[in-house]
Amino acid sequence: MFTTIPIWEVDHYIDDGYSIALIDLRDRRSFAMGHIKGAVNFPFEERENWYCKLPRDRILIFYCSRGGQSMQICRDLEPLGYHVINVANGMAYYTGKYLVRG
Repeated sequence: MFTTIPIWEVDHYIDDGYSIALIDLRDRRSFAMGHIKGAVNFPFEERENWYCKLPRDRILIFYCSRGGQSMQICRDLEPLGYHVINVANGMAYYTGKYLVRG
């Protein structure tokens, strides 16, 4: 079973130098308005196009607006051997130091 963390723990993974890929599942417009520094935008609706681009050598941390889409992605990828982490509560609650405003 994959791990689920609260949104404020994302800073811990960044600060402590974990080998991560931070993936924002929101649409491009939402990402442009603000995201977590270092995140890549792979919109949930386009998942068939980006599944093949996911690195297998890093922890994949997924976040969305409120946590539902990231949980679904983690459910899909974890059985395929990816090391995934779901972020609960999503970007709607992020106020950390890595916030990038558009």
